[in-house]
Amino acid sequence: MRRTILLAGTIALVLSACSRETQASGPPTGAEPSASRSATGSPTQAIRVFRDVHYLSKPEGGKGTSLLDVYAPKDAGPWPTVVVLHGGGETKEDQREMATAAAERGAVVFVPTWSRMDAEVVEASTPEELRAALVAGIGDVGAAVRFARGTAASYGGDAGNLTLFGYSYGAIGAAMEAFSGAPASTSGLKGAGSTIPESLVVGDGDYLLATLPDEAMVADPGLMHVFSPWDYVGQGADFPITVIDSADPSLSRPVPDPWAEDYWLAERDPSGELRRGLEKLGAFETGLYVNSSGLKLFTERLREAGDTVTYVTLTNSTHTGWSEEGWQSVLAAVVPNAQP
Repeated sequence: MRRTILLAGTIALVLSACSRETQASGPPTGAEPSASRSATGSPTQAIRVFRDVHYLSKPEGGKGTSLLDVYAPKDAGPWPTVVVLHGGGETKEDQREMATAAAERGAVVFVPTWSRMDAEVVEASTPEELRAALVAGIGDVGAAVRFARGTAASYGGDAGNLTLFGYSYGAIGAAMEAFSGAPASTSGLKGAGSTIPESLVVGDGDYLLATLPDEAMVADPGLMHVFSPWDYVGQGADFPITVIDSADPSLSRPVPDPWAEDYWLAERDPSGELRRGLEKLGAFETGLYVNSSGLKLFTERLREAGDTVTYVTLTNSTHTGWSEEGWQSVLAAVVPNAQP
């Protein structure tokens, strides 16, 4: 099983020791293509990695970072373009293994540091500051997607074939941007591309289990709506969606009574609409609310809206550790067709 590390409720993938990459500081300039080989023996693309590329300008003294890394095959494209979002409390460095594997499979991969939701922010912020951090993080995602579209060709990528992938808290950010993003024609920015992807892949990203303080939900009942993709379900998505479920039962919280008004679930679903749907799925029969229940309801509602959704359950995996079969399932969803 590939081992991973859980920190602040998010997945952090560790760089594989057998990954093959070369360091560079700008777009590829005619490097000779070569080949490496994956653990399963199938041929993969030799890649270059471009570290610390600026994708967003921030005012002096502004919090957060505006850097991303680009992983690109040495061979000529155009290759599919992928934007990978790390989870809460992490940075782009924690997605090196995922980005390396996707690029070796045949994709130009952009990995921004985007979330402002580190442990210090979550624990020390007022509800107003949490709201600001959430809004700013979603803005980072939009900027990163636009940057990827605008520069993909210089790395050998296809700007018109972009997949947005997020895992854990990154899945929430990816879904929010995909469902509420702006098409190119409404941005008001000359030459700016759409932030709506051609495909969306989200894994283990149930916002009801997001690591926000319960007391903040009480102080600001609308806080969850700042980053809730549920608010956009049913509007119709013009792109295919893949929902990945690690089926990890440890991703859970106790729910002895889903309708208790002073309990955490009521604070995160004040209308009761989600609880009614979850109750129909039998989500509370064991006294625990598990991540898989939310993902299944999310998928059901998307399909009811006419969206094209594939539900993938990882075998022999957990939220923090994918089996080799699970790993290959994720890669196949993120880069389904590696041919340029």
